[in-house]
Amino acid sequence: MGAPPAFPMCGTSYTCTGSRCCRKATWRPINATGDWHPEHVHLVQFRVLDRQPFSLNAFNTTGRVVLTGQPVSAGGGEAGCRKDTVKCPPGMVTRITAKFDLSAGTQLVPGHRFRYIWRCHILEHEDNEMMRPYDVIA
Repeated sequence: MGAPPAFPMCGTSYTCTGSRCCRKATWRPINATGDWHPEHVHLVQFRVLDRQPFSLNAFNTTGRVVLTGQPVSAGGGEAGCRKDTVKCPPGMVTRITAKFDLSAGTQLVPGHRFRYIWRCHILEHEDNEMMRPYDVIA
């Protein structure tokens, strides 16, 4: 499997599994900045799986994520807990897994989009495109 593509924020990619697209998703926030970013996903709880270093030089010159070390499992208050905010350290890919539970009785029509938002929890970063909508498609 190749390196995941990056979105404009800290760079996030995702893969979906399950009977419907994105019923369960694994996201990889990619922090190519020099700062820690507390990433918040609205209306979704997730589990932190691990973090892994990557080459900032390769990312900055080619846009590709080249992993450079072994994954470090979530520990402390993150291990096994459901979260809505995750700490994303600089130079690391943080892997989280989320399940998109819709309200009971929600009609699932193929192709229907459900709008969510994710953002950096540092308020000043919202003005720098670190607050982005995304759609989960039935």
